[in-house]
Amino acid sequence: MKTRKLIFAIMSISLSMSFAICETTSNSFGGIFVNSNLKGTGSGQKSAASSKPTSRSPAKQNPAAKDAANWDIAELDTARKVDYLSEIEKDVILEMNKARSNPKKYAALYLVPFAKAFRSDGTYVKKGGIVMMTREGVAAVNECIKEMSAKKPVGILKPAKGLSLAAQGHATSQAEAGQIGHIGTDGSSPFTRIEKYADCRTAGENISYGAKSGREIVVQLLVDDGVADRGHRKNILHPAYTRTGVGYAEGHKAYGTECVINYAGGYQEKN
Repeated sequence: MKTRKLIFAIMSISLSMSFAICETTSNSFGGIFVNSNLKGTGSGQKSAASSKPTSRSPAKQNPAAKDAANWDIAELDTARKVDYLSEIEKDVILEMNKARSNPKKYAALYLVPFAKAFRSDGTYVKKGGIVMMTREGVAAVNECIKEMSAKKPVGILKPAKGLSLAAQGHATSQAEAGQIGHIGTDGSSPFTRIEKYADCRTAGENISYGAKSGREIVVQLLVDDGVADRGHRKNILHPAYTRTGVGYAEGHKAYGTECVINYAGGYQEKN
């Protein structure tokens, strides 16, 4: 029996909180980077509590596949044909596979332009005039670019229904309750949620709040602003993980959206 020891590091800044959860055995959790410490410069921002939580988003054109000239989408888009993921959940897997298959290219295409968007006070402006405040400013982005530019490719991830069901259940219940963290509203841990559907040798979980596209979610987690051990980045690029599952919920009472990503190696789904 494995001994599992969870170490919680809690940081608070302004109105946001960030949790990092790490394991001392083969399982590791990157924790949560809450990308919702924002202030709006426009008047069109809607209340996050006004929409009903769901682990599905409306059918949309796949924006993540538009840059097919830069990537072998047929190889990397491993989840597009499954029927248990929404389009944005599939986009998250595609973006992670781009980053895993060629970290250097991913950094050059998406992180370098992101770094240029930062202002001297450590903020950047999103579409719609929303000013995003960060803990580390552009330094975290530049550090990520440096690491990914030197990193070797790792194998791409394939979708797993059990991991997705575990992720979707956690995302939906947390969105409805307005909670954050790896502990579920029913007291479940990432391990117990995954073990309900599958056995695996190693596993991890990332959670993002406030992001609204597959690329935004993955870039947010790769940069890992404010998380000292860059646990989210480690999970996305971890060579031991071969399978993944995603749950995306809209209507989070505090942050608007939530995306839970589960990872596993040595994965075998239960009957």
